[in-house]
Amino acid sequence: MTVPAEVREHWREARTSARNDGLVPALTLLSRALSPGVAPRGPRGHAVVPRELLGEFAESGDDEDGDGGPDPVPGLAVLGPVDATRAPAGPDAHDWGTGLAWLRLGASERLREACLAYLATRQVEGSSLLLQQLVKGALADVLIDHLEIEGVLDDLAEGPDDSPLTPGRPLDGPALARLQAQITQADRALLRLLGAYGFTAEGPGRAAYASELLADVYCGWPRPAEDTAQNVDSRKGNV
Repeated sequence: MTVPAEVREHWREARTSARNDGLVPALTLLSRALSPGVAPRGPRGHAVVPRELLGEFAESGDDEDGDGGPDPVPGLAVLGPVDATRAPAGPDAHDWGTGLAWLRLGASERLREACLAYLATRQVEGSSLLLQQLVKGALADVLIDHLEIEGVLDDLAEGPDDSPLTPGRPLDGPALARLQAQITQADRALLRLLGAYGFTAEGPGRAAYASELLADVYCGWPRPAEDTAQNVDSRKGNV
C-alpha cells in the first residue's frame, strides 16, 4: 500500500495550518482535501468536524447534525454515529489518520509556542520561569518529542527513496496509535507547565483537549476501540 504525493502534500499543509492558524482551520483544510463533502467517520461511526462544513456534508447525503452537545472548541462539532449502510464513503483510514498526526503535531507546536510566550511573562523571585531548571528540562523533553514525531512523519512524506514524488508507505495502526499517544503526552506536559491558565476560557487547554479528542475518535488511543463511543459522550459532558 502506498500514499500518493498529493496526499502527503495535504499532510504537510495541515501541519503548517495548525501551527500558524489553529486546529479548526487546519481540520477544515484537511477535510476538504481528503474527505470532500463527506464527514470522516471513526471506527465507531463518530466524527469531529468543522461546523462550517456541515452544509457541504448535508449536500452529499450525510445529513447528521451535531448531536446537541457543546462544541469541543468554538467552530468544531461532534457528530453521533450513523448507520454504516447509509453513510457516504469517507476518506482512506490510513491517509486520514496520518494526516491527523501531522495536524496534531502542528497544533502541539502551536501550544509549545504559546507556552513559551506565557512563561516568559511569569516570574518567580525576580527571575523568569523560563530560567527555572525544571521548566527548561520539561520544555526540552517536549521539543525532543516533537523532533522525533517530525522525523517519523518526514520519512513517510518523502517516500521510500527520499523523493517527494514517490508514493510513501503509511504507518500501520499500532505505530500510528503510538505516534498519536506521543503527541498527546507532549500536549499534557505543556499544559502542566501552564498551570491553571491552560484550562481557563482564554487559555489553550480547550484546543489541546480537541486535539486529543481527534485521536480518541479516529485512532482509538488510549482506550480500546469498543470504548470509543462511551469516551466521546463522557468527554462532551465534561467540556
